[in-house]
Amino acid sequence: MRRLRASYSCLIIVTAILSPISAPAQPATPQQTLRQYVADLQNNPNDAALRRKIITLAQTMKTPPAIPPAAHQDYVMAVTFVESAKDNTGYEHAIDHFKSALLAAPWWMDAYKKLAIAQKAAGHYDDAIATLNLYLLAKSADASDAQDEIYKLMALKQAAADQQVKDAERQREEQQRAYEASPEGRFQALLKKIDGRRYSWDFHQPRVGGTDRRYIDVKGGVFLIGIKSWGRSDGWNDENCCTRLEIAGRETTQRLSDGYAVYTVSDDGERITKTSHYQSGQVLEEVFNWER
Repeated sequence: MRRLRASYSCLIIVTAILSPISAPAQPATPQQTLRQYVADLQNNPNDAALRRKIITLAQTMKTPPAIPPAAHQDYVMAVTFVESAKDNTGYEHAIDHFKSALLAAPWWMDAYKKLAIAQKAAGHYDDAIATLNLYLLAKSADASDAQDEIYKLMALKQAAADQQVKDAERQREEQQRAYEASPEGRFQALLKKIDGRRYSWDFHQPRVGGTDRRYIDVKGGVFLIGIKSWGRSDGWNDENCCTRLEIAGRETTQRLSDGYAVYTVSDDGERITKTSHYQSGQVLEEVFNWER
């Protein structure tokens, strides 16, 4: 038994000696870290913090990372689009290709600088400012010029915003003038002009030897139509005595029990003409004049 135990102890010692010793994990090299960062950025292109980390890391590397061929291709195409651009379409194409290049090579400072130029030309001032702020991370020799360019972009942005406000105001004024010149606009101006007026027409009644005064009041887009008989001096302020008729336009139609009536407001707003058409074929015209 003792020999067995001794043999077992020797076996454990020999096994421990012969077992490989696990080496501690080696830290990732800057190149490996950069590759991982770039892969992560390509999965999330809008991660600005990660992009800044990539730029900062690349600046600390003794050997600058190589520009991938695909990034160089996009860069050359973008520069060509900028040089040949005749309108925003060319600049937008350039911006797209610069962004593709900077997704493959996010540390490429010259591409950021030229991207900002294209964004400025396209009027994307906020984007150009953000791009130049990335460019400043490299602390290039022309950093002071880049900072001045940011200030210029801020001024251009303010000027563009001011112009946008002016353009919007001018557009509203043009739309208002067009509306006022339209039939609807002219009528609304006329309706505003006659609001609060009273129009009247005296109707003589030979049978009773008197005259009825018929009224039309204009109040808030409504005709209040009523009669003050010769033998009465009250009742007009009683709403039960009045017919309310929504004003539909220069001509407003009212249904009658035996026909219909059309109320026409004159161009100058001085009178309202009521033309009644009866089933018998009779047509009766009543002219209500403005009581000044």
